[in-house]
Amino acid sequence: MQRDFSRTDRVAQQVQQEIAMILQRDFKDPRVGWTTVSAVEVSKDLAYVTVFVTFFGKEGEEIQQAIDILNKAGGFFRSEIGKRMRLRIVPEVKFEYDNSLVTGIEMSKKVDDAINKDKTRRAESGDNPAEDLDD
Repeated sequence: MQRDFSRTDRVAQQVQQEIAMILQRDFKDPRVGWTTVSAVEVSKDLAYVTVFVTFFGKEGEEIQQAIDILNKAGGFFRSEIGKRMRLRIVPEVKFEYDNSLVTGIEMSKKVDDAINKDKTRRAESGDNPAEDLDD
């Protein structure tokens, strides 16, 4: 019988939950602010973890500063993971910014703008916009 998930997938899922809880309850640096863990990648040998995060209300330099703070606290996160999970090797933790949320929002805005421009053009050219399907 084949397993649905590999060990690395299961470890990644558990690490994601633990890191999110640590950020929410134990990590008390106000410079980081509200952080969301969007994904976790674990190396095949389970020695390294890359945690992808997004920040609410931060842009540009603030994001890089928050990533630097999290990476400097990597030892803290590693020790907390070691306390909470039974692993032979506790992985080194590295944080990276996940811009997929921002990219998705920008794409959604572009699609909405294109739809609105198309509706405006049709209305100006005399086509019957009532035949179009609305949102």
